[in-house]
Amino acid sequence: MKSWMLGFYAVLLLWLLVLFSSQGGCLTTTDTKVPLKNLLSYTIQSKPLFSVDAARFLTIKRKIICSDPSSSRAKKAMSYLDEKNKKLQSVSNKTAH
Repeated sequence: MKSWMLGFYAVLLLWLLVLFSSQGGCLTTTDTKVPLKNLLSYTIQSKPLFSVDAARFLTIKRKIICSDPSSSRAKKAMSYLDEKNKKLQSVSNKTAH
């Protein structure tokens, strides 16, 4: 029974490692400045699944920029993208009726 459980946890750990490594988590953050209009979206990655907390910004050129989520620049960019998405959802809801 113990060996079965150990095997199960080993497979689960391997699956998680493959899943998160394929998503390309940020290993470090950078202060790269990108014009807000060049950003498409963002996701937040956090510890303990990743080595650093980061805001992962996707640019129109499909590049990932990893930023410190507590920095003023990252907060401004996240707010900008949240507002942009709200406007897009509002427009799509109006046209869906």
